[in-house]
Amino acid sequence: MQRIIPALLRALTVSALCLASSLSAQTPAPAEKTYKVAIVTANRAGTVGDAELGALEDYITGKVTNLGVQVISAETMMNAVGNMEPQAQKAKLDVEMAQATSAVRLAQTLGADYLMQVTLTGFDSNKRDLNAYGVKSTTEDRVARVTYKILDGQSGASLASDTVSVTKSVQQTSESTTGLSGVVNSLLEEAAGKVATSLQRAIARGRITAPAAAASLVTIELSTEVADLYVPDVRIGPENTLSISESKFKVSALSATVEVDGIAVGTAPGKLTVKPGLSKLRVVREGFKPWERTVNFMNGQKLAVTLEMSEAAYARWKDATAFMNDLKNGAKLTDAEVKRLEGEAKMLEQSGFKVNTTDAPTIINRSIFGL
Repeated sequence: MQRIIPALLRALTVSALCLASSLSAQTPAPAEKTYKVAIVTANRAGTVGDAELGALEDYITGKVTNLGVQVISAETMMNAVGNMEPQAQKAKLDVEMAQATSAVRLAQTLGADYLMQVTLTGFDSNKRDLNAYGVKSTTEDRVARVTYKILDGQSGASLASDTVSVTKSVQQTSESTTGLSGVVNSLLEEAAGKVATSLQRAIARGRITAPAAAASLVTIELSTEVADLYVPDVRIGPENTLSISESKFKVSALSATVEVDGIAVGTAPGKLTVKPGLSKLRVVREGFKPWERTVNFMNGQKLAVTLEMSEAAYARWKDATAFMNDLKNGAKLTDAEVKRLEGEAKMLEQSGFKVNTTDAPTIINRSIFGL
């Protein structure tokens, strides 16, 4: 009996190990965590390094991709901004993207979990002259410093950051020289490797937290009125009798571009879907002064934006409404004159303006502006 028990225990142990192995084979391993990162690069090292900034982004993209990081390139982000605002110059877009608020907002638009800001912060050179055995040479130490910062894609909070420094010594003689371009690219490639190593350590230490839950979006409604601009209530009554009421209609500017935190998100008047909370709202339209406010967005919110017309735009407005100057109350119009009057009112709307007649009383005669 004493010999049977150990044998039985060994058999049970083997069976348990086999079962555990079988279950392990059937149960899939947990999926590795992936990070979707939008990358923005900037150069603060002066004139040196501007041409190589794109190379730095490529080097870093290649290095961090090996860590399981999905990268949205700066070029993709810039193209997205350019598509939203086609008339913007590239220099302006660079300035906008250098601002954390604008970059984070665009990262959210592109569905990135994180934003990675990479900055070339320093590019220095130190020279030492040597004279050994009658041969004169110059040793030049080139130093590049690169700083990176990881921001939460939803909140913009800084999760991790570091500065790396790389040095390359180049010896120059009267008979041999080393091209600057090759040295710069070698420094940037090595710096990118150090950035990737630093990022890997931050991930291993849990510094890169799980992506913040995306805030539920809210729907707001924007209306656009033109400051101090009204038109008379002109109506066509029975037998084409012209009636000019003392009441006046407000005028809206159509197709105004709406920007939230520096990113174009749609046009007004109309409804827009935005992130709740405090944001910088900007409404722009050709011929009007930009309208800017800091707004606390809430679902169902209705905002009235009053745009101030420029002098040139007002002159065009006067030309477009000149047809109303000679109208006389009580005049009887022919069918052709009525058609022409209604056509002039339609052309006014096609020029980018809308007369707000929704509050007009319901009466038998009709407004030349519709309804």
